[in-house]
Amino acid sequence: MLLLNRIKETTGLSDSELKIANYVNEFPQKVITMTIHELAEETYTSPSSITRFCRKVNTEGFTELKIQLAKEINTFNLSGKRIADDLPFNRYDDYNLIARNILNLNIQAKLDTYNSLDLDQLEKISKMIIEANSVHLYGKGQSLILCEDLQYKLFRIGIDTNLSSNTGFQVMKSGAQPQGSIAIMISYYGMGNENLFIAKSLYENNIPFILITGPKSNDLCQYATEIVHVPPQEELMRKMASFSSRSAIQLVIDIIYAYVFAYNYDENKKMLNR
Repeated sequence: MLLLNRIKETTGLSDSELKIANYVNEFPQKVITMTIHELAEETYTSPSSITRFCRKVNTEGFTELKIQLAKEINTFNLSGKRIADDLPFNRYDDYNLIARNILNLNIQAKLDTYNSLDLDQLEKISKMIIEANSVHLYGKGQSLILCEDLQYKLFRIGIDTNLSSNTGFQVMKSGAQPQGSIAIMISYYGMGNENLFIAKSLYENNIPFILITGPKSNDLCQYATEIVHVPPQEELMRKMASFSSRSAIQLVIDIIYAYVFAYNYDENKKMLNR
C-alpha cells in the first residue's frame, strides 16, 4: 500500500501526529525538501512527535518517510499538491481550476499505480492470457465498462474473449467455464454476493482467476490466483465518481494488453490492418 494511503488509514494518532499526517498528505512535495525541525515548526509539533509518527506509519524515521514520499509524488502535477480522490475540487473553484484538477487527478492516479505495480506479475498475467484457450471476463457497473474495453482490445488480436453484460449470466457462466480457460475479474471494492459466488465457483473448478481490485484486501482475494491492487483510495459513499480508480485500472489493462501484443508483435500488427 502506498505511504500516503497508509497515513490516511492509520488510527490511534495523537493530536500532534494528526497535524503531521494532515500536513504530509496536503503538501508531500514540500515535505521531501524539509528537515525534521522545519516540519516540526510548520506543524507546531516537535521532532520527537514526527519520529513517533513515522514509526506508526511503518517507516523507520523521517529520512525513510521522505524517500518513500519522493517515490510516490506526482512530479508532473500542475498544481504542486495532491488532488483528493473523492472530491477533486471545491465549491468555489472556477472552471479552469476544475479542469486542471481533473487532469492532475488522472495523472496522479496513473503515476501512483505505475509506481506500485509489479511489472513481472503483469508479464506473468499476459502469458496466462496468451496460453489460455479462452479468456472470460467478469465485472459490473464501472468495472463492466473496463471489461468491455479489455475484451475489445483482445478481440482485435484474435484472442477468444467472453463477457456477458448481465450479472446473472456471469454467475451461471462461472460454474461452466471450460478447463484450459482463465478468468479476469475487475472489482475495485471486492463487494457483492454475485462476485463472491463467481470467485468461489472459479476456485472450486480450478480455473486460474486474476483479480484486479483496489488497495484493500477483500473477500475475493482468497480465491484469486493473481491479485493486482491499484492504490487510489476512493470511499464508496463519499466519492463524486470513479475518477482515480478508473484511470488506475485502465493503466493496468493497457499494460497487460501491450505485453500480450508485444509477445507476437509482427503477427498482431498484421491483424490490426485486416
